[in-house]
Formats: sequence, C-alpha cells, structure tokens
Amino acid sequence: MNALNGQKHQMLLGPYVCLLCFVFAFPFLSGLYPIVRFNEERIDIHVHPGHVRVEGQYVYKNPLPFPVVQGFSIPLPVDQHHPRPVMVSAKVLSPKEKLLPVRYILEKYRFEMAFRANEEVCVTVHYRQQTRAHDACYILTTTKPWRRPLIHGTYRLIQRGVQVRSSNYALQTYEAGALIFHKTNFMPEKDWHFTWEAV
Repeated sequence: MNALNGQKHQMLLGPYVCLLCFVFAFPFLSGLYPIVRFNEERIDIHVHPGHVRVEGQYVYKNPLPFPVVQGFSIPLPVDQHHPRPVMVSAKVLSPKEKLLPVRYILEKYRFEMAFRANEEVCVTVHYRQQTRAHDACYILTTTKPWRRPLIHGTYRLIQRGVQVRSSNYALQTYEAGALIFHKTNFMPEKDWHFTWEAV
C-alpha cells in the first residue's frame, strides 16, 4: 500500500516540477527578463519614398560562467499609417553564421538563442515596413528593460531617392546619401522619429 502511495506521489510530482520549471523559465525565454547583456547596436535604415528597410546589428554577452538560453522580441512601431513590417528575419553573424527561427507570437516577432558560458554573440535583424506618410520611427526606448546603457550605438539613415527633412536626434552627414549619429553610454529617453520627401 505504501509503495502504491509512493508511486502515486511520484506521478503527481512530475507534472508539478515541469510546471514549476516552465513558470521559472518563461520570463527569460519570452524575453521579458534579460539574462544576457545588450552591449552595442548598429542600425542602418534605408529610406525609400514609400517604405523603410531596417538592418539592425546587435551585440549580446552572456556574463555568466555557464550556458543560458535567452528569448528576444523584436519591437516594431505599428499604427494606422505604418502597417506591421514584413520580411522579418534574424541571423547570428558571429561566432558562427546561422539563421534563427522567427515566430509571430502574442503580436510580436520573437526568437530564442543559446549562449555558451561568457559568450559574446552578434545578431542581425532585418525587416521592411511600408509607410503611408513620409515618416517612420525606430524604437530605442526598449533598451531600458535591459537595465544598463548601451556601451555604443551607431544609427544611420541611407537616403534612397528621398531627402530626409527632420530627425529628433541630430544627424551628421556620413557619406554620399547617408546621415548618422553616434551615442556612447546610451540609455535612450525617446524613440527615433524622422521624416523625408521624395526627390
């Protein structure tokens, strides 16, 4: 009888342990709570008359002496004039190049990535967004949940048949057709908004 009760308790304990593990891991796997550090980003936005094409390069570091899995969500500005972006993709550039599966879950594009102990990883994210008005936004304020400022950020607008008219971050001319701003120790207080007109 005692042996049967023991088996019953073991059978009931298994699902509870699994549920507890899931509840514990969910904030990390969903990207709600970061384990790794977000150290740098380089953002290139190709501005066309009716759309923008965004290429983001992000550097993350696992500060822990053991492997971890981190979930990420891609913050995208969507409203009545800026429909949900398309052609969303993510890829690890280093240490070894590989595509990452991106899923649309709970109205956000998400992916997960495994880090080795103390590993630094460079990831690129690409997407394209139509715009009915000649303006766009790149979300910067989602740096805050990472709880520490970016060591370095570089942000470029590459003009493709347009002329940029305004930006709430001061821009400098970088090269033919490109405008740029740099930040160090950067904890953004505002997102990046800019406007243009076709030429």
